[in-house]
Amino acid sequence: MIGTVQKPMTEILDALEAYDQLVVVGCDGCAKACQTGGTDQVAEMARNLSQAGKTVLLEVTPERTCYMEKTRHALDPHVETLGRAQALLVLGCGGAAQITRQVSEDYGLTVPIKIGLNSIGHLDTLKGGVLALEQCQECGDCVLNETGGICPVTKCAKSLLNGPCGGSENGRCEVDPERDCAWVLIYNRIAALGELDRLLRFVEPKDYGKMSKPRTLYLAEGRVS
Repeated sequence: MIGTVQKPMTEILDALEAYDQLVVVGCDGCAKACQTGGTDQVAEMARNLSQAGKTVLLEVTPERTCYMEKTRHALDPHVETLGRAQALLVLGCGGAAQITRQVSEDYGLTVPIKIGLNSIGHLDTLKGGVLALEQCQECGDCVLNETGGICPVTKCAKSLLNGPCGGSENGRCEVDPERDCAWVLIYNRIAALGELDRLLRFVEPKDYGKMSKPRTLYLAEGRVS
């Protein structure tokens, strides 16, 4: 999922300073899991905006706001209300804000899209939603086959591909002693799998050109550009 945290309310109000008639659009997917943009958080944001003197015309929470079809399905019944809004505040990831903009443009509307959250990476939920850890940077050149399913690009503070830096101590990262050394985790995992010979292989430098943004996936052709 895409991890999000709410922007400071002062920053949100500053972005909305010139607008009084608002629509708050949440996301019942990743943002709900992060407790930043589900139905409850949208309602809370609407209350905060009202207390700040804003008028909230509509609260709406698509099932997955980054999905064009789901966002359109949620907004279709409210096009007239959207047309009266001076701005749409999106409580979702950056992708959710972009899709909301595109859908509003499809309706023939030119309305500012403001975002109330900061996106902080691709996270996986652990321990019932209490803890979420970034596990993948979506680099486009995956090395998990060689590292026991643990990503050194993400988990290692230095993104080292061929073993530890030598600065870790007691299994902890040199850069952040609160974190486990990624390569200790990788070693232990590969040892448990009986595949330590993998560590004898040299991993070529990654093709970071595959991270060049923006990327487009052509589904029918199975290629990325």
